[in-house]
Amino acid sequence: MKRLRQSKLIFGKKGDTGQDEETETKRKREGDEDETGRAGGNLLPVGNTDSPIPGSQLRAYMAPVDDVGAWGESLDHLLKCKTGQLVFEDFLRTEYSEENLLFWLACEDYRKMTSKTKMTVAAKRIYAEFVQVDAPRQINIDCVTREEISENISQPEPNCFDRAQRQIYGLMENDCYPRFLKSEIYQALLEQEESHENNVRKK
Repeated sequence: MKRLRQSKLIFGKKGDTGQDEETETKRKREGDEDETGRAGGNLLPVGNTDSPIPGSQLRAYMAPVDDVGAWGESLDHLLKCKTGQLVFEDFLRTEYSEENLLFWLACEDYRKMTSKTKMTVAAKRIYAEFVQVDAPRQINIDCVTREEISENISQPEPNCFDRAQRQIYGLMENDCYPRFLKSEIYQALLEQEESHENNVRKK
């Protein structure tokens, strides 16, 4: 099993993960929240790193304390938070299924594009990386959807990946996300949040 990477407390970007710049660029969502994720929100303490998780290394995050609990409300809440995306991706890596989230994020970026030239380039990259048979990060979609994308990839439309994106979202929502909520990663962050809130009440 791959081990989770251990890094310094950060928000909004990873440390040296070995990923290429293109993958890292996907994290920078247009119109997203600022680097604190929620302006003026209280943050989890930077120094709280001594919450061990049996059998793995917990990567520490700094997120607004009210965000961590909100991640448990719905997958949509989780994916709207940059730190939530990073934590969820680390969890998916332990299941060797991070391609689902990476594809979904790539589709979100694609849908925001207005330049036909950029759309064509991006569509072919998404197709080569995630959709075509034997792609390096091939996603699990039905054959009809895969064939439909293949037929239209030479002249892609803004909705080119919509059907595949909905399928992958459903897969994450019904399969990966429930396991994430029970995972050691998320439970440890909840404990960290609860400990911080208790300390605040005592002051």
